Amino acid sequence: MNLIKRLIGRLLFPGRVRFIDNLSSTLVQSVQEIENFDIGVKSLCITWLGVCPYTYFSELFLETENWNGPFVRAFMRSDMADAQDCFQITQAFYLRHLFRIIKQDENYRKYSQDTITKNILSHMSEGTKILALTSDFEKAIGNMASVEDFSMCYVERILQTQYHDRNILESILASIWMESGSLFGLTVFTTESIKRAKYIDTESSFDS
Repeated sequence: MNLIKRLIGRLLFPGRVRFIDNLSSTLVQSVQEIENFDIGVKSLCITWLGVCPYTYFSELFLETENWNGPFVRAFMRSDMADAQDCFQITQAFYLRHLFRIIKQDENYRKYSQDTITKNILSHMSEGTKILALTSDFEKAIGNMASVEDFSMCYVERILQTQYHDRNILESILASIWMESGSLFGLTVFTTESIKRAKYIDTESSFDS
């Protein structure tokens, strides 16, 4: 039955299937690059630059739940292009959170932002771009007051890759801002997703 559903999905939604395939390929490439990181940060970065960004993006934009309909509709009605860019933006969003956590959470004090940065630059083909996006998020989020605001900052960056007409993009974003239940759901989703990443770190007992 699952095979039949996948075949029907490929016939009815070829753009979605192609995007997911490209997104998965980008994840695999990233994990392969992270495998070359120093042992002290490898496991941490597979979580924060690989698995969790992939899950966050997929659950927000590709998998419909009761709360995230506006985000899925906005993405599904787009060209569904630039999977690599979408993943790199999400990696940067997570990396921004990781760098903050390293400064604020004593359980992460053993990690060095400089060490992670050097490994990204040394081993990731798009490392410079990811770090630049991380810096952009840090600057943008620094002036925001709530999780809702900076999560929507991320959503806007993603939708910018899909809608190049500024008027259309602003119309879509305005409609999302009107959905108070979805905005609240986004806040909860982001918070819980970061908690999940930290839980994975705990379960793996961190890097040695």
